[in-house]
Amino acid sequence: MFSKIRSLLTKYDFILVTASTVVCSAMSFIFNVYARSLVNPDNMGIYSTCLLLQTYLTYAQLGVLNSYNRDYPQALGRKDYEDADKMRNSVFSYLISMFLIVTLVVDVAVAIIYHGNMSDYYAFGYLVVPVILLVKCLDDCSVSTARIQGKYNYSAGAGFLRTCIAMALGVVAINLWGYYGLYVMPFASAVLGIIFFGKYAIRHVHFQLDFSYIKGMILGGLPLLFESLIWTLVSSVDKFVILIFMTRYDLGVYSVPIMGFTTMVLIPQTISGVFYNKISRLYGATGDEMQLLDEAAKYTGIVSTLTGGACVGVFYLLPLFVQIFMPKYTDGNAASQILIIGVAIYSTTMILGNIFSVLKLNISLIMNSIYLCIFNIAFSTGLVLLVDRTIEMVAVGTGISYALYSLLLIFKLNKRFGYSVVKLLKKSWMPLLMVVIPGILFYFIIPSFMVALILSVFTVLGSYAIIYVKWKNK
Repeated sequence: MFSKIRSLLTKYDFILVTASTVVCSAMSFIFNVYARSLVNPDNMGIYSTCLLLQTYLTYAQLGVLNSYNRDYPQALGRKDYEDADKMRNSVFSYLISMFLIVTLVVDVAVAIIYHGNMSDYYAFGYLVVPVILLVKCLDDCSVSTARIQGKYNYSAGAGFLRTCIAMALGVVAINLWGYYGLYVMPFASAVLGIIFFGKYAIRHVHFQLDFSYIKGMILGGLPLLFESLIWTLVSSVDKFVILIFMTRYDLGVYSVPIMGFTTMVLIPQTISGVFYNKISRLYGATGDEMQLLDEAAKYTGIVSTLTGGACVGVFYLLPLFVQIFMPKYTDGNAASQILIIGVAIYSTTMILGNIFSVLKLNISLIMNSIYLCIFNIAFSTGLVLLVDRTIEMVAVGTGISYALYSLLLIFKLNKRFGYSVVKLLKKSWMPLLMVVIPGILFYFIIPSFMVALILSVFTVLGSYAIIYVKWKNK
């Protein structure tokens, strides 16, 4: 019996990874709610601003990590283990060296600018985030390496355990230090990730800083880095719009929609990451573009179904949590629900977007991201200036932008490969809309707690049932 269960978990490893991600996401969500019950919106606005620095400092890796996530699974697919080991050694050596330099430079600059006054909330945040970034970058690389090596079930269990420990430390820290304690959980989570996944990623790494090899990875990864930078600009547009046209309080309140966005996107993002590794290895082994597209379309249907269930659940439960546990942030509820729907639609085409990365269609990758950035700037800024200066208008603009981007990907795949638009829509948008539309309509008819909870649970269970039946019939 146990061997049969183990065989099923190995065959359908994405299920356990997804389940772990759902649970960890729920725990992080609860932690964020708890943190906002103790930290006021003004200080949360400062925290959000400091995190922007961390986000943009990530790009100091100059595309090496982007190259690694694309090329390492393909090297394993070709069974070129010598190149795979050299790549892993070089990447970890480079990341450690580069981010140690970044941390030193930024911290010295902050100390000079703030005259050593580390009690200032901004100064403290700017001082700490480079340190968090250093360990988080190594953590991300370690987790990615383990999953690329096929350790999906282990990563699910280790991910759950580290979230539990980091959450407990974060709760204690916030109760003791308030605003300062906000930085403890992400730091602890990253350190624990390095500890848990180090045996697959770091333990066998040798310091090997081959600049000629790294140069090749930088050149290969810069287009992906640029594409990722544009994505970061896209995700930051709403925050910059609020900072420019509204107040720090509004930015603090908008952390609730951001929390909903993070919760919503994490599930399809994780599933897509698992399937991205699978289709990369498939393409590395076969080199067949149409087989790659067929596999991506199949996996997209799974992601879309699960995303629909997650969207309805988050749409119902997020405002309830905010109302009960952090009433100071209820002004962000409407914006959260608007953003959740737009992001859910975009999430259905994540795997389709990865095809451009697998095939190294760098110009298309960059142009896709530029279009999204233009959409987001135009709609978010336009609605705020022309309709109303509220965070709801920012959320509407962002949601429309992501939906348009999703359609853009579908039409570009049709033009590039001749793949049917109808088939792509049936695999991406259709499963999601069949779950989301009735779920949200029902919300406005009978918005009670019990109905919301029951509908959310049955939607998620139904999604998993559909997937199980499809796989069993195959």
